[in-house]
Amino acid sequence: MPPKIIILDTNFLLVPFQFKINIFKELEQMLEVSHKFAISSQTISELKKIGKGKGKNGIAARLALRILETNPIEIIKNDAAVDDWIVNYSKETNAIVCTNDTNLRRRLKSHRIKIVTMKSKSSLGFV
Repeated sequence: MPPKIIILDTNFLLVPFQFKINIFKELEQMLEVSHKFAISSQTISELKKIGKGKGKNGIAARLALRILETNPIEIIKNDAAVDDWIVNYSKETNAIVCTNDTNLRRRLKSHRIKIVTMKSKSSLGFV
């Protein structure tokens, strides 16, 4: 059986800095199936744009980019808006999506896509 695809949204990649949560360690403990991580190439663009800024979000985005360099994550090239790509790609591949974006979660729920989000300021969970 091929590994389950886990899609990471831009805002989810900011969690390690913002809340001191090791998202990969938490996900490894939560997921009981073979899996691989994937992001849109547009997510990298969003992080680079945020990373140019000052303050906590800029720092969080720069840390997220470093985390992406040191973890095995497939970057899927595309030109679609990140949220649109996430909805379409997760439908095509039956992926699990990691996001804290309320609007995106609403869209994903309407398609019965599994979602991981922050359950509290210190843990992750399925919605």
